Order: sequence, then C-alpha cells, then structure tokens
Amino acid sequence: MAQAELLVTGLNPAAPSLGRHALFFRLGIQDLAHRPGRILLLALAMSVGGAAVFCSLVLRQVIQGSLESSVDRLGADMLVLPKGVTPNLATALLTIEPDSTTITDDCLVALHQLPGLEKASPQRHFSIPSPGGHGAVDWVAFDPAVDFTVGPWVVEQLPRPFGPGDVVVGARRPEALGATIAFQNVNLTVHSKLGLTGVGLFERSIFASFATTDRLAEALDGTAASVHLPKPVLGTASGVLLRLGPGLTPEKVRFALAANKECQVVTGSRLGLSVRLSINAIVSGALAVSLASLAAVTLMVGVVYAGILSERGRELGILLAIGMRPKALSRLIVMEAGLCTGIGGALGVLLGALGLVIFLRSLGYTLQSQGMPFAQPGLADLFFHGLISVAACSLVGMVGAWIPAWVAGRSDPSRLIRGEGA
Repeated sequence: MAQAELLVTGLNPAAPSLGRHALFFRLGIQDLAHRPGRILLLALAMSVGGAAVFCSLVLRQVIQGSLESSVDRLGADMLVLPKGVTPNLATALLTIEPDSTTITDDCLVALHQLPGLEKASPQRHFSIPSPGGHGAVDWVAFDPAVDFTVGPWVVEQLPRPFGPGDVVVGARRPEALGATIAFQNVNLTVHSKLGLTGVGLFERSIFASFATTDRLAEALDGTAASVHLPKPVLGTASGVLLRLGPGLTPEKVRFALAANKECQVVTGSRLGLSVRLSINAIVSGALAVSLASLAAVTLMVGVVYAGILSERGRELGILLAIGMRPKALSRLIVMEAGLCTGIGGALGVLLGALGLVIFLRSLGYTLQSQGMPFAQPGLADLFFHGLISVAACSLVGMVGAWIPAWVAGRSDPSRLIRGEGA
C-alpha cells in the first residue's frame, strides 16, 4: 500500500507537499527496517561522529565556563575613579575602596558610549553603623545585573535568585548562609558567601544591590546621612569597574575620557584581558575543527551511500521504470540517509554521555578537589547539545547522500535494472 502511495505521489506534482514529506518519512522508516544490518553498520559508524560533536559542544561549554570563572576572579581590566583618588590596585580591581567622592553623570555617559565595552559595573562604598553598635560596617552597593567581580568569588549561596533584601558577605564576615542581619529594623538575608581572596576590604564587606541600599538608607536617614542615595546608579558611583571587549584597548578608553577632567582611568594588569582573548580564540578554533570534522564525515557518508545505491540499483531502476519521478526518488533516498545518520547521532549522544561521566568523575573531580572552578553542565544544556548533535548528524547524512541520490534519480532505468556489468 505504501509503495502504491509513493508511486502516486511521485507521479503527481500537484500532491500536497506536507503529504509527500510524511509519506517519504514513513517509507524511509520501512526501508530501514527491511535492511537492519546495513543500517546498523552505518549508524554505528556515524555514532562516532555524533559522540565527537556532542562531547566537543559540552566540553567547549565546560572549559569556557570554567576558564572564564577563573579569569573573572582576576578582577577588572580598568577602573574609572573620581579625579584625585589614589587607589590600591590589589583592592580596587575587585571592589571600590572607601571614598566620599563620586563620579559625575558626564563621565558615566561617556563610558556607556564606548564601542566594544563589554561590561561597566558601578559600585559605591559606605561605612555604616554595625547592627550591634560596635564600630562600622563596610557596605558596598553594586549592580548584580552587570557585576563581574563579586559573583565569581561566591562559594555558597541559597538555592534561589539574588533579590531585594538579599546581601552577599565576605569570607571574614561572621554571618552564616541564610542568616538574617537587622539594620535599624530592616531585615536583610545573607544570600551568598564569598571565598577567601587575600584582599582584606573585600573579605570584610557586605555587598548589596543599589535598591536594597536605598531601602536601608531610608531607615538610616538622619543617623548616617552619607548612606542616602538620591540617584542609585548615575551620579552616586564611587567608581566603575570596566571589562573590555575585543577591539577596545586601554589606550582607546583613556583617549575617550581624556576630555573629562572630573575622572581618571586606572589600568591594572592586562593579564585578564589577554587570557580572555586567548580563550575566545581557542574556543573559536575548537568550533572550526568540529565543523571541519563534520565536513569530512559528510564526504564519508557520500562515498558510503554511493556504494549502497549501487547495490540497490535494480530496486531503484524498477521504481523509475514504472513511472516514479526522479526528484521523488532522490528525495526518498535523502530522507532515508537523514533517518539513518540521525539514529547514529542518537547512539553517539549516548556514547558521548558515557564519556562525559568518566570525564566528570576523573578530571572534573580532581579540579574541584584542588579548589579550581569547574562549571558542570546542567541537564537542560546536555539535552540541548544532544538535540544539536542528532540534528547535525542527520543533516550530514542528507547532504552527503544528496549527490549519489541525484545521480541515481537521473540514471537510465534499464541500466540500473540490468546492473552495471550488463
């Protein structure tokens, strides 16, 4: 019945496109079921490519995430401060040092107009009365949406997003994770704790969003006037930490801000910038190697399918002789190839998942035991990369089989039926 439907569809150009594709898909599955041995061998061969694609995608994400997390701990590339402030670079590239002066709006606007600036993280430091009335607490207001110096040092956090009323405490702070800190009847929750950095100010400070700082400032109004923030971001930043993107150099930043006499640019070590650019180059190179390997697999599939179609010459010749259109025959062959290599890609994902388990149990465990950041992929990421791998393998099969299918569809039916030696 399916063969008759295929013949009618192949003969009738006016047949609905969706119906033709559905019929080709069903016929492809039936044909694969009739030749399980041949299909299994091709699928197993393709599974190696599928495993390579899956592992390369996942490991690329793991390595990039782990290296970026390590590089982020080096701090900012540059720092913009009010004129006349002399910073300690070891501290300032992680967090803003205590100072009463702030950056003007004009300087902040000029910063955000810089082309190629990856991130600009404003911070403001305050010294506020401690909850117990003993001394003062170093309080740093920051923007979690653009932060890149506080978050990388988090070693413990609650299983929920950082929100209003939450704070991050340094490693030397006595508060435990999830504890409540009360400032003037304002209850704040310790959402995260930082690891040891070797920077004293960073380790003893409390970090909160500008919105939470505003809320605290209203409660402390009159007792600590310096805490009041009339404009949380523009005009009230003690400094701005900069991360430069590709193409933006410290010299270009200095030149862009040279006309502004109210701020100064402080440059730290260029190690973080150079390492980040090297990571991007390595990741791009790995992606190029994966694409090149897929191209090689495409050629292999083309050669394999040329041999398969040569063996099936009598069957293809009969279909053409009884009236099947060459385009329909080519489409059927391409559909079969996509299904077969897609099955191989699925087997490859399972094989790659086994390899990843071994990798995470060995090298991943070693890195974590030595205190090195290791970004383990989540189930959603694994599923997404698996779908990409199966789709890539299926596409490789369809592209590789297209030329042999095109040649078979335009061959002489009588020659195909008699065989090449006839």
